[in-house]
Order: sequence, then structure tokens, then C-alpha cells
Amino acid sequence: MLLEQGAGGRADRLGDEARRLGVALSMVSLGEADHLSGVRAQGIAAEISYQYADLHDYLMADSGLLVFLDGIEDPHNLGAIIRSCEAAGAMAVVIPSRRSVSVTAAVARASAGAAMRVPVCLAGNLVQAMESARKAGFWLVGLAAGAQRELSPSEEGAKMGLIVGSEGAGLRRLVAENCDELASIPMLGGGESLNASVATALAVYRLRETVLYRSSDC
Repeated sequence: MLLEQGAGGRADRLGDEARRLGVALSMVSLGEADHLSGVRAQGIAAEISYQYADLHDYLMADSGLLVFLDGIEDPHNLGAIIRSCEAAGAMAVVIPSRRSVSVTAAVARASAGAAMRVPVCLAGNLVQAMESARKAGFWLVGLAAGAQRELSPSEEGAKMGLIVGSEGAGLRRLVAENCDELASIPMLGGGESLNASVATALAVYRLRETVLYRSSDC
């Protein structure tokens, strides 16, 4: 763990707690923790080994919402999405191992710590992960700006999967074809689309209504 000399306040308190727990602590000059971590570290930084969750641990749940991300490349977007997923009570977030940002310090910071609390699963093949979820009883809804159906609570059941595309291209063709349905978020103003993290925040709360309603019937 790195502690900047003269950082003061919360950083010093965390440093004291680290010493108490026997964590190795190195004193560095002001700004060094920022430089080494790649984010504004506020005087203290630590290197951790992030552990991705196993998707199969969540497929057998009686109810819940899984969020599949098809190629989110901006760490701030991924962090914001994870934060919204935690707030809405999503079980886990699934990201592909390629063509996607991984969980980094910038993602953790943008998530306001939610990345350490919400399970993030790494999928070698996103379509195969979606198929596993479908076989386990999840109804898969893909967000697509051009979809005729507007996103609304579904009658399909208490196990829902939301699939969100990349910031620019949206859902890849094969991913879209493997959704059970495609839905759009109604745009009443002049804009053509929403930022990926904003769209996901709206969608997870909308689908959460289905999960809570249907699970109460089980």
C-alpha cells in the first residue's frame, strides 16, 4: 500500500488501519499514488488482485436480474453502470473478455466502490453466456434504439437478463439475434439516443419492476 507524505485526513487514518492489520505500507511523495494508480487516489493507493465472479453461481437463482454488457470500452461508463446495477439490486454484471474494458482502478473509482460489492463475471463468449442464462430460465431483453417495442415491465418471469451494447455501435448483430426480444427507451426530446450508462440505469430500474413483481408470485 502507498501513502503519500502529508496527505492527512482520511488517507492517514486508512494508513494507520493498514499498519494495525499488518499491511505493508510505503511512504511516497505527494502525487505519486495518483501517478502509479492512474486515478486521483486522494493520498493513498493499494494494489489488489480483482477476482471475477462465476456466472454459473447466479444462473440457478429463483429470481433476479443479470446485466450483460456488449463491448463497453469507457471505464467511467462501466463504473457508472455497475453503480446503477448495485442501486437497482441486480445480481451480477457480465462483461466479455475481449473488446471491453476490464475492472480497473478507474472503473472502481467511477463506481463509487460498487465494483467491490457487485459481482462482475468475465465471459469468454458473450453469446454463449447469454445462451446459458436462457437455458437457466432467464428472459433476455436487448436495448436497441431502433426497436419498435418500448422497454416496459415484462410478463415473462422473475428471471430477467438485460443486454446493453457498446457506446457507439450498440449491440453486435449476433448478440442482438440471440436476445429474446429487443426494446427501446422512448425518446421524447430531440436527442437520438442516451449515453450507455444512463440507458442502463433507466433499464435496470424498469426491469426491476418485473423481477420484484414476479418473484412475489413465486
